[in-house]
Amino acid sequence: MPDRDPDLLLADLDPAQRTAVTITSGPLRILAGAGSGKTRVISRRVAYALAMDVIRPRDVLVVTFTDKAAGEMRSRLAELGCRGVMAATFHAAALRQLRHFWPRIHGTDPPAILDSKVPILAPLAAGLPGGYRYLAVRDL
Repeated sequence: MPDRDPDLLLADLDPAQRTAVTITSGPLRILAGAGSGKTRVISRRVAYALAMDVIRPRDVLVVTFTDKAAGEMRSRLAELGCRGVMAATFHAAALRQLRHFWPRIHGTDPPAILDSKVPILAPLAAGLPGGYRYLAVRDL
């Protein structure tokens, strides 16, 4: 449960942002440019829905594209008192779910996730007829 009154979560938002925050059911697409308040709207929407008892923290997953954005989202949610809400990159969220569900479904440890393709591809490329020479696009 957020530490803030739902009305306080809306106080400094413009009308479009206020509308987005107060829609508490179903998905909502936010299309806006850099610095326009997307993170503020998403974090406030989560806090507002929690404050209105529409959702529970454990049922919320906020996904982002970058580690930096995920960190910022976690920070904003913490400032709003949204304890128990998970915010992560798409990759981190998927990996967490894979590690959680794989053993239950397959009865084995999940497959290893590679940090780099190079250890697998380099020996294969070396075995190509005539060898392999890497050409960067800028070299063409």
